[in-house]
Order: sequence, then C-alpha cells, then structure tokens
Amino acid sequence: MIRCPFRHIGVIACAMTLAQPIVAQGGGDPDEFLRLEPVLRRALEKAAPFVVTVETFGGTRHQLGKAGPMDGDAPPKPRPKPVEMPTNKPSPLPQPKPLDPMPPRLDPRDWPKDVPRPVFPPPKKGEDPVVPPLLPLPPKPADAEKGEPKKGEKEGDGEKGDKKKDKKKKLPLTASGFQQTQGKTSGIILTSDGWVMVSRFALNLDPTTILITVPGRGTFHAQRAGEDTSRGIALVKIAADDLPVPEFVDPAEVKVGQWAFALGRTFAVDEPTVHIGIVSAKRRQFGRAIQIDAYTSPANYGGAVVDVQGRVLGIAVPLSPSGRNAGVEWYDSGIGFATTLADIQPLIDRMKEGEILQRGWLGVQFVSSWLGPGAKISGTPKGGAAMEAGIRKGDIILAVDGVDVMNGPHLQMLLSSRLGGDFVTLKVRDKRKKEDVMYGPLALQNAPWSEQRQGQEDVPATFDVPDPEGGSGR
Repeated sequence: MIRCPFRHIGVIACAMTLAQPIVAQGGGDPDEFLRLEPVLRRALEKAAPFVVTVETFGGTRHQLGKAGPMDGDAPPKPRPKPVEMPTNKPSPLPQPKPLDPMPPRLDPRDWPKDVPRPVFPPPKKGEDPVVPPLLPLPPKPADAEKGEPKKGEKEGDGEKGDKKKDKKKKLPLTASGFQQTQGKTSGIILTSDGWVMVSRFALNLDPTTILITVPGRGTFHAQRAGEDTSRGIALVKIAADDLPVPEFVDPAEVKVGQWAFALGRTFAVDEPTVHIGIVSAKRRQFGRAIQIDAYTSPANYGGAVVDVQGRVLGIAVPLSPSGRNAGVEWYDSGIGFATTLADIQPLIDRMKEGEILQRGWLGVQFVSSWLGPGAKISGTPKGGAAMEAGIRKGDIILAVDGVDVMNGPHLQMLLSSRLGGDFVTLKVRDKRKKEDVMYGPLALQNAPWSEQRQGQEDVPATFDVPDPEGGSGR
C-alpha cells in the first residue's frame, strides 16, 4: 500500500493558521493554542469583577423599527453633573410597627337592655362551652349610620357622589409610547469611585431608572452623565467606592490577529458570558474603535472586550461601518466593533460633566470626480464653519492641520475623526485669488442630527447632508 507523503500538509497548515493569533500576542508559542481553555479562564477571572449588569426601567420609545429602537428627532441634551451621593452602607433594621389597639368592647353585664344580645351556638357534644368575657359594641341604628345631611346637601346626594367616584376611570399603568423596561445589558467599571461606562444602546429610550449590579456588591441606582454619540458610549455614576478597576490597553499596542474575548452580563450572574474571536482591524470608525469577529449582540453590548491577559481592549457597542448611529442591525453580520477607552481620557472627563459629544462638521461638499491633489469644493451650506470663514465653491482644500489632503474621501477621513467644538486649520487654494490661503483655527460644529441618525447605509455618512435651504453640504 502506497502512502502519500503530503497527506499531512493540510493538517499542518491548519494548525499554523490557528496558532497565528497566539503568536500575535507576543508569546511566540504556537503550542499555547492547545491550552486556550486555561488561558481563557485566567482572563475571565481577572475581568469578571469589573463587568457589571445594567438594567433600565421607564423611558419614552422614540421609534421602533425592524432594527430595534433608534434615536429621536433631536440629539440628546446636555445633562447636569451627577450629584455626589453617600456610598451605600448597611441601613438599620426597620423597627416593628406598634400593633393596632383592640377595638372597644363591653362587659356582658353592661349590655343595653333595649338591644338584642348576640346568640352563640350551643357547644357540640364533648366540647366545653366557650363564652367570650367581652362582647363587641352593639350595632348602631340604621339612621345613625347614614348620618345627618350636610348643610346645603339634599338627602341622597352623598350616595350619588360615591357612585360618581366609583365610575371615575382609572389611569392605565402605561401610556402610549412608554416602555416600562428595556431589559438587561452590560457595562464596565471605569473608576473605583463609581463611574461606569455603558453602551448608548442601553439608554436609547431615555430610561427614568438605571440599576447597576456589581458582582458581589449588590445593586445600585445610577445617575446618567454625558455621552459620545460618535463612539456609541455613555457614562453613569453609582454611589460606591473601592470598586475593582480594569487595566486598559493602549490602542497602539493592539495587534491585528490577536485574541479578543467579548464578555457580557445580560444572561449571566456568577460569571460573564464569553464569545471568542480575534482583532480583525485597527483604527476603524475614523480611529474610534477596533473591529473584531467575536460575536457581539444586545446580549453583550456594553461589555468588555479583553485580551488573553484580561486587559480591556475596548467596550462592545453597535456601530455602523458608515459612521452613522447604529442599533442592532449589524450584530448578526460577523462585524463587531469595540470602542477604545485608553486613549480618550480627556473626553471621559468632559462626559463626567454631562457633555454630549458629537461628530464634527465643517460644512462642505466636494466634487467626487476630482481625484486630487486636494478636495475640490462643490458647495458650502449655510451655517457651516466653511461658509462663515469665506470658503466657496470651486476652492480646493489642500491641507488640514498640516496634513496634505489627497482627495475628497481623504478629507472626509481627516475631518470625521474630530468632534464638534474641535478646531482645525485649513490650507485652501482660493479660486478667485489664484493663491493659497490659510484659514483658522476654525471651530467645527456638531454634525446635523439628521445625518448622524440611523438611516440608509447607501447614503455616505458626512458626505451629503440636507441643507435648510434645500441644497446639500458636508
């Protein structure tokens, strides 16, 4: 019998392919793939304490489409900074309420002669007769129960009033457009003094009550702070201290191909649920997130995405590849995103103050057929920073903050990484003056909410946005 010497090549190639994520961690030991389970257990033991359960109640449902709840017609409003609350301490045991006093009773010898005495049934055979030493007060006459009619009130009016009260309609527990509960999601503890990062998806219905359950510490009422709509994250505060704090990984240290474990607390109490994958790409969503192929869904939105050492790579959130706000329409597509947290501490500090961060908007539309160099402007809608600065149709943006612009999509990438309120400096070739002009620093505005909201994915985000005058702008 002749054996093919190459029959094991396919098996070897498969083993080498599966070993690549372990090599990407820096360990350089392909055999570690065979010991993935203990590696995962160690990471889970380290990460489980800071992954919390988020539960919301109440709230107005803006819309409910096939893709789930979406944002309303207006962007979220800034919120006041959460009030410092005393940390939860064991409350004293409630004191028992005093018993109600016994109703007044009469001695049988003092029973009125004109009132018939109650008759007790005779004892059965073999039983001792039981005669209560005290008897209840005699019943009041029927006339006394009705009472005298009040001044200005006719006889019988009291009964009619009672009937009207009975006929009064009771308000239902819920009104139209009101959602009593959104269900459970997950969150990540940021600081030991009670700041918790969650997904905006969990708060999309503007809940009136937010509960955070910390493993081993109980459930806390949370106050809502700021959020970043471009990253799909929101910040809440609970009155707790000495909470476990995770270790965060700088996005620059993340490697494509390394293991990524998506954790969630939605359906788990003792330990988080785990979905295994790898880092597929870095600097997605204009540098805001990493892309993973670990399964992400509402079951683990807001949960931590960790590496083999239990360090946080990011927070799992629903994001759209176009850059628009997203619901649940992408969770079953094989594309998952995790917003990075280690590189946005200044933004987190602003969110603690209640700020609502949104994508920046310059207010230009460029000619898609212009291949460069630079981005040729085809329109500047009113209200945008570009029009207010004097940039007009036909001008060419050559550089943004000293970075040369290759073409229109490159300009979009450079600007879409900014937030409203950020400043940029532009180098523009003026069509009228035939020379290069410097503009700035220009303050970017928040992108129009109609352009940020969840919509048709074939409409490029931050490309064409409706102008109040009927034109289009960027």
